[in-house]
Amino acid sequence: MKYKMEDSSFEEEPSRTRRRPPRSKNKKHTSMRGNPEGDSLYQKQPTKITAPPNTDNEDSFEVHSPKKRMKKMERDVQVVERKTMKKKKSMYSDTDLSSLDVTDTPDTLSQISAIAPVSDVSMMTTFRNPRGRHDMTWEKAVQKARGQPDGAERSFSRKKSSKVVMMYNRPEVIREVAEGVESDKSVENIPAVANAAEEEPQPLERRKSIKVKIKRAASNAAGKLKTLKTKKQLNESRTTLGVKKRKIDESQMEEKSETKKTKLKELPFRERKKVRKMLKNNYEAIQRSKKIWEDLRRQDLSEGKKVALCDELLEMVKGNMKEFAFAHDTARVLQCLIQYGSPEQREVVYQEIKDQIVLMSKSKYAKFLVKKFLVYGPKPMKNAVIKSFHGNVRKLVRHAEASDVVELAYNDYANASQRLSLLEEFYGPSFTLFKTPDIKSLDQLLLIQPDKKEMILSNMKEALLTLIDKTILGHSMVHRIFHEFFAHAKDKMRSDMIESIREHLVPMMHTRDGARTAMYCLWYGTSKDRKIIMKSFKSHVAKICKDEFGYLALIALFDTVDDTKLVGKIVLEEIFKSLHDIAQNQHGRKVLQYLLCPRDPHFFQPDLVRILKEGDNNPHSKKDTALRYKELLTMVSPPFLQYIVDHARDLVLENASLLLVLSILNYSLGDPSEAMKAVAEIAAEPFVAGSLENQHIVEHPAGHMTLKHLIQRDRERIQAGQPVLFSQVLLRTLKDGSLKSWAACNRGCFTLLFLLEVDHPEITDTVISQLSGIRSSLKKMTFRGAQILLQKLDALSGEYKL
Repeated sequence: MKYKMEDSSFEEEPSRTRRRPPRSKNKKHTSMRGNPEGDSLYQKQPTKITAPPNTDNEDSFEVHSPKKRMKKMERDVQVVERKTMKKKKSMYSDTDLSSLDVTDTPDTLSQISAIAPVSDVSMMTTFRNPRGRHDMTWEKAVQKARGQPDGAERSFSRKKSSKVVMMYNRPEVIREVAEGVESDKSVENIPAVANAAEEEPQPLERRKSIKVKIKRAASNAAGKLKTLKTKKQLNESRTTLGVKKRKIDESQMEEKSETKKTKLKELPFRERKKVRKMLKNNYEAIQRSKKIWEDLRRQDLSEGKKVALCDELLEMVKGNMKEFAFAHDTARVLQCLIQYGSPEQREVVYQEIKDQIVLMSKSKYAKFLVKKFLVYGPKPMKNAVIKSFHGNVRKLVRHAEASDVVELAYNDYANASQRLSLLEEFYGPSFTLFKTPDIKSLDQLLLIQPDKKEMILSNMKEALLTLIDKTILGHSMVHRIFHEFFAHAKDKMRSDMIESIREHLVPMMHTRDGARTAMYCLWYGTSKDRKIIMKSFKSHVAKICKDEFGYLALIALFDTVDDTKLVGKIVLEEIFKSLHDIAQNQHGRKVLQYLLCPRDPHFFQPDLVRILKEGDNNPHSKKDTALRYKELLTMVSPPFLQYIVDHARDLVLENASLLLVLSILNYSLGDPSEAMKAVAEIAAEPFVAGSLENQHIVEHPAGHMTLKHLIQRDRERIQAGQPVLFSQVLLRTLKDGSLKSWAACNRGCFTLLFLLEVDHPEITDTVISQLSGIRSSLKKMTFRGAQILLQKLDALSGEYKL
């Protein structure tokens, strides 16, 4: 029977055809039944694999029967074991072995030398005999019969070790081969055959695996390292070597230092920076152009010198403008050339870098060059710059640097059709590719193509959600897109957008479209949305009140929010803290006047009232409008009246504050007597006709109008049944003879006439009593007021004695 394994071939004599050897006397009887006392392990040993003599090939073996040499090999094994044990005891003590772990690396030379070669496992153990029983080598049989001997030590390696066998007089290799079996056998189990009478066997090393070689090299290195006594000696040896290397003559060191180049890191910061600049291309041209730039910026430079410097600078930067445009210093040089150069020079610069307009708009420094083209370039150049943005508007608007350039072009230099061409990219891809030059707004576009409304609004919503960022929301172009979306969107789409933008409305209120967007959010937002919007106004209310368009959002808030207590806590409290600053601002006064008299045509234009009426039918405001206004007026009346008491002189003698004072005194709820008294005390001051330095309230244009409207308002107060009248407060405050002094000027005469026209008996009696004997003086006066007053007194002469 033949067995093949890898490249080796094995031959075994068939057991059935083999002749039975003659019986010897010393052997027990064997039969087919088997020995009833049990077969001997020696008798059941399988055939032994041995290498042919005088061969180095360990992959090819012949099969021999071990029965003939059984006793002899047993004796040889015992002899070899005894010699090995003697060597171990002399070279390797028990204490060393006991302290050495199986997986540790030997440290001493005695431990290294005590390691005996371990044979491989027999390959025959992997095979089965025809009857299905495992074959067993004779070494295992001997070990099993003898047991583990005393003092046997395990190998230091769990895997295959070096294949070392003993050579005999007749060279013969015995080894065991078995795949997957660990070589953890003791030294005694190593198969070795030697003749006691013969010479000592000489070891023969076969080809070893790489792993075994590495292990042996490591063990040898460990042994050599042990020869060094301590770590301290090792360090000392290293230091002595270093000292020897550093002992060089001073002359050699000086020569090396002279020839050695100076490293860039060793230079100071400024010199290192200068060296880096010198390594750049066009270093000399850059330095020269910067000097020209410094001269061009001078205001005292003559026109001829300026033209010469611009010509020189243009020749210097020509061909390198694309490189210069993106640097922080040379970009300023090109900006100066565009600003101070001639139209022809600007055209040369533009033609060279016109392909990089979009890329330059995204640059931190080159974007200012594009802005210079928009500011100083001719109209065709501006149109070309705006046209170069087509197809990239959505990306540029989202860019932190480029958004400023697009905003400048849209807000300051684009006409209506150009603005629409920039906005059309938010309507959808089709509008990006196919422009509509005749249409100037989205309303016109939807009139022509009403079937595309849903598609346009969905594209706008998708684009706007990416623009909700604080830095981007400050641009008027973005505000315009939001306003158009809210103006045409329906309920569901509008609610989703309000929920996304409700916390970011403050940066949008400085433009008309941004304020209208905030108004839409307040009109159509839920109570929760309105509450979040009001909370976002915290610490910004005073600024919003004074904004040109932001005050519209607060007016819409007063019209829609039902929770007036929350409005008073968040909005009105901040207004009261900055009341004087708000009252001095024209837009802030509109907010205060709306709280006092909402939608009064005397203070608000019809167009504004029409816009505010768009939010009256919103689905989320449930409270009655009149009740809401009354609750707000109740909260603001006391602070407003106190404000007049504290700042009466500034308010009465100022034209801008005239209407606010009248609104507070005429519409406030509560007792206005203190505020009226503060105004009357100013009127009670001594009057000197024709004084220009300290003009009296009666003669002052604004003061006279204040007194006129307050006195005329007493008619309505009398009809309303109000107990406090300004005319009564005024007459009680004035001193005797004050009314006669007022008759010395034209406006004073009209003021006296207004008091008589109140038609209140008490007031009329008081005025006529103080004007007794004045008719003769009025006849001598030529101004119109004296003549009208005289006619009024003549009419009342029948009723009263003058």
